[in-house]
Amino acid sequence: MIHPHNPVMQRLGEMARLWQQKVQPEYRLVRWMLKPEESRMYEGFCRLEASPHGTLDNLFVFFYTPFVSAGEYSHALMRNWLQEYDENAEQRRLITEAGIKGEWNVATFRNAVAANRYEQCDALLLPMIRSYREWLGMPSSGFVLALLPKEMHSPAGFNMWLQTWMKQDIPDRVQLLLFDHVQGNFLGETFEEYKQYSCTLLHDLRMEQAVREIATAGAATDPQAAFRECLFEMGAAAAAKDRPRLEDWGEKALALGKKSGDDLLLATAFLSYAGMLFSFKAHEKIESLLDGGFRVCRRGVDQQVEAMRSLLLQYYAYRGSHCQLRRQRKEALDWFMRMGRLAEDFGYWSQALSAYYKAFVFARYKHFDEEKAAAMSRAMGLTDRLSAEEIVAGEYPFMALAFVQEGNPEDGALRLMVEEKMLAAFGVEWRETVEALEKNYTRQKANVCPSDQDAPRPVAASGSAVDGR
Repeated sequence: MIHPHNPVMQRLGEMARLWQQKVQPEYRLVRWMLKPEESRMYEGFCRLEASPHGTLDNLFVFFYTPFVSAGEYSHALMRNWLQEYDENAEQRRLITEAGIKGEWNVATFRNAVAANRYEQCDALLLPMIRSYREWLGMPSSGFVLALLPKEMHSPAGFNMWLQTWMKQDIPDRVQLLLFDHVQGNFLGETFEEYKQYSCTLLHDLRMEQAVREIATAGAATDPQAAFRECLFEMGAAAAAKDRPRLEDWGEKALALGKKSGDDLLLATAFLSYAGMLFSFKAHEKIESLLDGGFRVCRRGVDQQVEAMRSLLLQYYAYRGSHCQLRRQRKEALDWFMRMGRLAEDFGYWSQALSAYYKAFVFARYKHFDEEKAAAMSRAMGLTDRLSAEEIVAGEYPFMALAFVQEGNPEDGALRLMVEEKMLAAFGVEWRETVEALEKNYTRQKANVCPSDQDAPRPVAASGSAVDGR
């Protein structure tokens, strides 16, 4: 059921109205330019418009198809589309209910995909769109091919694919919809080149406000909602540099946690309160809060409470961050390494990798060569434990590149395994690809900072369409 008064739905409505105001039929390229963390709103917009509940007078087709290379992407999209046509029973039901009885004639497209004729697929993607519109009996309706690649190996390569798209004879009212980052402007060059045929949509979604409205609904009677209200107020106080107000709400959060009898709530209160105090360098209070939270987490882990394991790992990260803040550099590295080993004990391989990456980056910046080598070695030792998705999506590629370039020559077998993983994930030019990716990967993402004086501040935690995953 669609609830129009839901804060998220209100914002999706704003996005639709902006589209109606700004997007003209002659445009061939459209992008939503938002903050990286707002990608879920772009996704929600596409999914809503690709459903019977959409409000725009366009036929939306939405894919998450990963982007690996410019030469293969049209083929990947067509393969994804054919798979959805063959396997999405719900989509077929909706199409049948709309009065579409016959089969879509996809033989030409299926043959090209099956034979891996990549260049032919570049030329066939637009005819496939035309064929789909004709099959649905909507040959002149507005058509939007919306994309949100769940993996993006090369923004430069994606721009190359866009160039191939734009050099074709694009049918009237066919548009390609994309997501771009305000800070990154990864597609800016292509949109500038084709500015006569493109449109960039910018909108302040006020997502922090929306999240707060949703999270604190019913705070007067719901302890969980009341606790979330404390967290939001603490965050606002920290942003305003108002320590007395922060401590007031922090103590309320601790009191709620204790009164609830919920150790997860209490441990989160300790952790969040301590993290908010980082910017005030309230070292004694931070230590006290971390000690209290650590005891609660440890007790929960001993009682086999699964959720406490992840929370305990966060405490180790906060300990390391606090040591950084106090310029206790070797102690900080020790906490990150201990965090990695504990994550391994829990079987949390990607969390272990992230912990070792924190230690690796900090040690590299401080020229602690021995500690850097140790972190790199432990991380690469996880190679056969990580899934293909974890290899691509996490910090693994950056450490793999460093390991191949700088690692111990005696680790020949491990080096070979690492190179095989990277070749499989990124192809023969994997080193160049990883170097480009690393330039866009911030130290904030790794939760380490280039200056001990600015240590990391942890934060608590309308019509038929295809939705191809």
